[in-house]
Amino acid sequence: MLPFLVQKMQNHMRRRLWSSPLSIVPFPLRPEAKRDRTIAAEITAYEKSAGFAHSAGSLPLRTLLRVEQLLTGTSLASAETGCGKSTILLSRISSSHKVFCLDDRNEGSNSSVAYFMNCAATRMETLEIVFGPTQLTLPAYTDHIPYDLVFIDGPHGFPFPELEYYFFYPHLKTGGLLVIDDIHIPTVGRLADFISEDRMFAKVEFIGATAVFRRTDAPVFDPFGDGWWLQDFNRRRADFARDIHLCDGRRHAPINFEGKF
Repeated sequence: MLPFLVQKMQNHMRRRLWSSPLSIVPFPLRPEAKRDRTIAAEITAYEKSAGFAHSAGSLPLRTLLRVEQLLTGTSLASAETGCGKSTILLSRISSSHKVFCLDDRNEGSNSSVAYFMNCAATRMETLEIVFGPTQLTLPAYTDHIPYDLVFIDGPHGFPFPELEYYFFYPHLKTGGLLVIDDIHIPTVGRLADFISEDRMFAKVEFIGATAVFRRTDAPVFDPFGDGWWLQDFNRRRADFARDIHLCDGRRHAPINFEGKF
């Protein structure tokens, strides 16, 4: 086994290569979306014309294309928190896509909203954009539909990823995908750890720092009840012979971001 520091360097290089623009990849090796054969090339050209804005440090196009390949069905309904390249792609492959994000157009070239709005590849007519902090907009939103895909990539501080999950999970279709980005951030990784042991979801794939889960046919966990003792994450850690339920049982190892490529 390689020394730990060498492994860290290798994983860092893999992540850098994975997140690099597709324009540097030889054409025969470039991935494509199943449902829209031109969208990858259009986004790649847009990234290049925009000076690769939203490339470093943002969701890699390769990750988005892999998620698209994992989707089932044709007429898709989707939603996301945050926006950017994901909004461009989902506007093209979804018949209805809801975007919950901050309106950051006052930030000029750093604006994620301007990035997708100014892209000719974006199909604006398929988008419903709800501006504002998701901590306020999601609790007030009442027009959810059954989703084929929910993409959580909003505020990452505790407990905001959990809040976004709470307002979306009852609306995911059986077989739909729940995608959580930036699982290398501990607050986000903790949510992914919990979901990876929940009977409502089956772990599909870790794509770099992005976790993909598929909704099973398990009943929806009551969003207005308690039932902590029914959740596998708790059951594997609770000693029911004691009053204080802190005993470590058959828990899974936490998600390790390293070596996912």
